[in-house]
Amino acid sequence: GCVACSGTHSSSDEHTEFNVQIQQSALSASTFVVSHLSAIEPYFDIQSTTGISGSLNSLFSAFSQLSISPNDNQARQSVISAAQGLARAFNAADSGLSDATTATDNDVQNTVADINALVADIQAINLERRKNAGTTTDAGLDARLYNDLETLSQYTDFTTVPSQDGTISVFLGGQTPLVVGTTQYTVQANVSGGQIQIFDSSGNDITSRVSGGQLGGLIQVGNTLLPGYRAQLNQLAQGIADTINTQLNSGVDQGTPPAAGANLFTYNPTAAAKTLSVTNITPDQIAAASSASPGGNDNAIALSSLQNATVPTLGNFTLTQFYGNLASTVGRDLSNAQNDQTTQQQLLAQAQSLRADASAVSLNEEAARLVDLQNAYEATSKLISIINEMTQVLLGILPTGY
Repeated sequence: GCVACSGTHSSSDEHTEFNVQIQQSALSASTFVVSHLSAIEPYFDIQSTTGISGSLNSLFSAFSQLSISPNDNQARQSVISAAQGLARAFNAADSGLSDATTATDNDVQNTVADINALVADIQAINLERRKNAGTTTDAGLDARLYNDLETLSQYTDFTTVPSQDGTISVFLGGQTPLVVGTTQYTVQANVSGGQIQIFDSSGNDITSRVSGGQLGGLIQVGNTLLPGYRAQLNQLAQGIADTINTQLNSGVDQGTPPAAGANLFTYNPTAAAKTLSVTNITPDQIAAASSASPGGNDNAIALSSLQNATVPTLGNFTLTQFYGNLASTVGRDLSNAQNDQTTQQQLLAQAQSLRADASAVSLNEEAARLVDLQNAYEATSKLISIINEMTQVLLGILPTGY
């Protein structure tokens, strides 16, 4: 700030402060998306030999080997082992998504608590400003307010409306009041229903009004991205299990007489990826042959061919294509968020630089102002000296005792 005849005032420019808040809000949103997607991206690495992609390839390699040696017990056991590895990969990916969901929910609760705490301080500042309305501006109080607003912009997007009494009202998403004058309105979060919900002080659902800040990023992750990945993961787990089980059921095992092939996979339809597992199937129960050729390899060849077969329940993609699309979606979402983060870091740096330029005090201007003040002071001193001299002269002219 600077000192002038009118007193002390803040040099912060409201427009540049607002621009910093906007860029900070956008950066925080993309940063939290990057953070949470980075945690799950390894589970969808198509290069991983132990992940879903590698395990799926291992299972079809086992089916291919079975078609070469349909009556070899080791080849049959290899199919079961590969299937167990694939089930574990799905379980791990689902667990990763579950952990990410829990972390997101916890961050939402903490963010909402931080928002309410910041707004409480803004309310306290408004009380001070209203109490001192009409007096000179308090630069320290202004700095505290701007700091609160910039921090709040990290948590969510909002608009502010100043009042003539010196208070400032804050509206989340431009609509929901957080503080109006000296009254605070708290917000709450509910994460127990599988979807993140934000409520205003009256219990109205205002989730759709939040788009920026880390709360906006968390809502995007928790309500859109993670549920979307999990839905596709479950769809793929069920598609793999049903497709392979159906083919096995159409063949015959090594029994005497040969019986219809048993299921290799089992799962709970409400959470296929989480519950996918291998049945109690034994090596001799694997249907490598067809009913038309017991002891042959017809069904083993058909099982091996499933790798390149389109699956109606998977949008007519093959099993590997569907997984590739899912992995690409996760990777693309993370890449987009990282690009947004980089862009917003640059925009925030520019906004902060503009704010610094707007609030910086020019030394040349201050020096010139000091010279003007010094000249005015000297002129005033001379005037007072002349008045004193004239007073003495007048006192000398007047008769004694007048």
